[in-house]
Formats: sequence, structure tokens, C-alpha cells
Amino acid sequence: MPVFNNVLAGSSGQAAGYDIDQSLRFDDGDSAYLNRTPGSASNQKTWTWSCWVKRGNMGAFHPFFEAYSAGANKCYIAFDSNDNLKIQNTTSSSDNLDLRTSAKYRDPSAWYHIVVAVDTTQTTSSNRAKVYVNGEQVTDFGTETYPAEDADLNINSTYEHKVGEYTGDGAHYDGYLAEMNFIDGTALTPASFGETNSVTNQW
Repeated sequence: MPVFNNVLAGSSGQAAGYDIDQSLRFDDGDSAYLNRTPGSASNQKTWTWSCWVKRGNMGAFHPFFEAYSAGANKCYIAFDSNDNLKIQNTTSSSDNLDLRTSAKYRDPSAWYHIVVAVDTTQTTSSNRAKVYVNGEQVTDFGTETYPAEDADLNINSTYEHKVGEYTGDGAHYDGYLAEMNFIDGTALTPASFGETNSVTNQW
């Protein structure tokens, strides 16, 4: 997908156009999504999800990525209906990971680079799940609940995993998703996926 001199990553103008590979356009009216059900579970304690996101519609629940099973078991990354970024994992009707940013993401012309890094083996609770937007760690949350040490989350389970749909209520993402990466077994920082422009000082 070509990107030119428009706003990129929330605020950074670019001097020349270039292509972002591996991008998809989701239209919530089409109910489009991607799905996969793992044949066996992998590391449910430690993983990283990274993606460039450009929003379409606002003011509705828009999921990027989820693992979902019938009942209470789910884990998802999404914009909520108030345009906050939300990461939630629920097991047995209890939220053992629930992070909702105080910041709202409402610029339809902006590209946001989002990284969610989970490592429940950490002894400090706030190190068990970290959220980054445009290279900066988010520390201001309206809701902030971290999983117990060594907790298994639903990502990397044998539940169905989806990109662009939340099974619980059939909500769909609207906008662009590009360069989505999932790293099994390692909690990484944004430096593994991007860098700051030395000229513009923007991510």
C-alpha cells in the first residue's frame, strides 16, 4: 500500500512516498476477517503482537486480534466504543488482564504503530503486559489490571484466533492493518519493528 506525504504514525510527515507491505483494508460492513485455529497450544505466558493501524470508522468497538472460546474465555486487542485502545483477557468470568488507555485514537488520517508485549513470568505486575503506541510505552490507563504471575492467557491456546472480528458480539474492524507480526515466546519492544526518523524525530 503506497504512503506519501500525508500524516503517518499520528504526526510524522514523510519527505517521500514508500510502500507498506502486507497490508489489508477491512470494511466492517463486509464482516471480513481472517481466522486460524492452532492444532496445539504454544506459549500462553509470553508473546508480542505488533501492527500498523489506520482507522476507518470511529465510535464503535473495532477488534484487531482475538482468541475466543464459547463462554468466558477470550483475549482481544481492540479500539473500544470510546476510541480507547483496549487489551483484555478473561478466563472463568474474571478479567485477569484489562488495560484501557486514557488516550483516545480518533485521527482517521493517522497511522498508529501498536505493540502489545506480554510476559506473565515477570515478578512485577506492570511488567507482565506492556502497550506501546508509536514507539512510546503507554503508562496512563483508565483501567489497569494485570494478570497473576505465570498466568496462561488465551492467546496461543487451541481456541480460534481471528484478525478483524470479535466473536463475542460479531463486531468487525474498519480500517487498514499493515505489517502485522506475532512473536511466540518473546516479549519485545517497538525497536524490533521500527525506528525513530533522525530528521523528523518521529516514529
